[in-house]
Amino acid sequence: MSDNTGSKMFFSFLTGAAIGAGLAVIFAPQSGKETRQQIKDFSEKLSSEVKDNVEKIGEKAMDLIEGTKDTFKKKPKI
Repeated sequence: MSDNTGSKMFFSFLTGAAIGAGLAVIFAPQSGKETRQQIKDFSEKLSSEVKDNVEKIGEKAMDLIEGTKDTFKKKPKI
């Protein structure tokens, strides 16, 4: 359950960040060039964060798989 809650929190954060960025772009009093640069910077940052989190999730999955394999190896055969 804790993994499910963590991923829900992560996606809620991403959704909130996207909504906030969208509102900031709509209401920001700046030129189109500045807005495009801001969008590019934000998307690069978000992309980096998503990649990092995907790697962490992959590592946790591999740890879980290895732990499961070890459990079955240690279980006595009947």
